[in-house]
Amino acid sequence: MAHQIILKEEVYQKIKEKCLSFYGEKRKDIFAMQQEIMDFPEIPMHYPYHHFILPAVLLTAADVCAGQSEETLRAQLESAEERARNVLGGFCGFYGTCGAAVGVGIFFSVYSDTTPVSKDSWAMCNRATADALHAISEVEGPRCCKRVSFQALYSAAESMKKNLNIEVTVVNDVICHYSHRNLDCKRTECPFFGERAE
Repeated sequence: MAHQIILKEEVYQKIKEKCLSFYGEKRKDIFAMQQEIMDFPEIPMHYPYHHFILPAVLLTAADVCAGQSEETLRAQLESAEERARNVLGGFCGFYGTCGAAVGVGIFFSVYSDTTPVSKDSWAMCNRATADALHAISEVEGPRCCKRVSFQALYSAAESMKKNLNIEVTVVNDVICHYSHRNLDCKRTECPFFGERAE
């Protein structure tokens, strides 16, 4: 019998509040922001919350870079949450499309106000999602919500610079500190595994 996934409203609210706090601090460091939220005790090692964390962090950094208002970010976070809730747990294996890559697409579509009938931005959103999915697929399974989130962030940062002229803060030496929580950790086969992981 499959494990029932129960998403809690208070967790989504905490993620949004943290992003608004990041916005107040004018932060653009997407990897640090992502990890601070993933460190919440309410965030399991693998869980659909990651499908919202990623676009929420990207929206926050993009709005800081572009000088958007807090009200704009609030509205975008609500929209991103609504969409991310539709990305089920296990999407990567059951649907062949990782939720982190979909999260990149959610960011681009929300940020650019893209709809199913948009023209240029429709293609951009799908390309950004495809690029993220390609980056994620460079490492074999099993799934790891932390690893794929890091991979998706790198891809999203490149796509943001290329398509939106937005340059967020990127670090080149991300080292995962979640390995001890992951029973399926690939360890040295993961590009983010390192001495600090334990």
